[in-house]
Amino acid sequence: MSRALRLVLDNIHDRAALSATSEAQGLSIGNTQRNERNRVWRSTGTSTQVITGTLAAGAYVDDIVILGHNLTSAGTLRVELLSGSNVIRDSGEVSTGEIIPAGIWRAGIDPYMATYNDKLKVPTKRLTVTPAAITGYRLTLNDPSNPAGALEIARIVLGLAFEPTTNMSYGVQTTWVDPATHERSAGQTLRTIGGGHPRKQVRFSLDWLEPGDRERLIEEIAEIGMIRDVFVDLYPDSTGLERLSGQFVGRLTAGYGDTHDHHRNHASTITITEV
Repeated sequence: MSRALRLVLDNIHDRAALSATSEAQGLSIGNTQRNERNRVWRSTGTSTQVITGTLAAGAYVDDIVILGHNLTSAGTLRVELLSGSNVIRDSGEVSTGEIIPAGIWRAGIDPYMATYNDKLKVPTKRLTVTPAAITGYRLTLNDPSNPAGALEIARIVLGLAFEPTTNMSYGVQTTWVDPATHERSAGQTLRTIGGGHPRKQVRFSLDWLEPGDRERLIEEIAEIGMIRDVFVDLYPDSTGLERLSGQFVGRLTAGYGDTHDHHRNHASTITITEV
């Protein structure tokens, strides 16, 4: 199994004051602080777009994620973390193309340098940096040939990731939950009602929670409950579809709980459903 899962339990982007180079009517940058799927930020064209966030109080961060974006494989993302007016972390321009890795890419079927960008309903791009105390941040997007004629992002996540000392146990369950129902017509034709919008739901066990790990889970999710959005990255060191399909924003399906099963150890099973 890859390096331990990462969870951003407190998304400080949701509390930031935001600005953007341009905003299409009714599709403001504030929509990236909401989880309604029909609410996105959209630019008014394909020129370079800069999104700036300013925090009312400083915060430590190491993960930056954009979700539900329409950036193509030719696009780039640059993240700058700020302390006052000073840039303290700079990712440089990073490609937003998610290339299908060797061993999965199919010769004669997939185009050369084919990507997953057009294959996923909620494309994601995550960048990780050395933890830093910041007061603001800047995202620069470039995709001048985007065929949509505008750039879009549905959700932005920025925070300090929780990575348990001991990874989740084997037996992780992932289900694409579809609210569809099947009904038979009078002529016995099978009709599907309300389908086509499955959401991921994952269930994993943290069987070796050290005291410091448990303390953070209590502070950041147990005391707040099921209302908080959590960014999930099940397989951060994997590649291809395994990594991308394990990244999403979700919420707990039940309140946090654990079992004190050994000296200085707790075990917890967590289920998170995609928003």
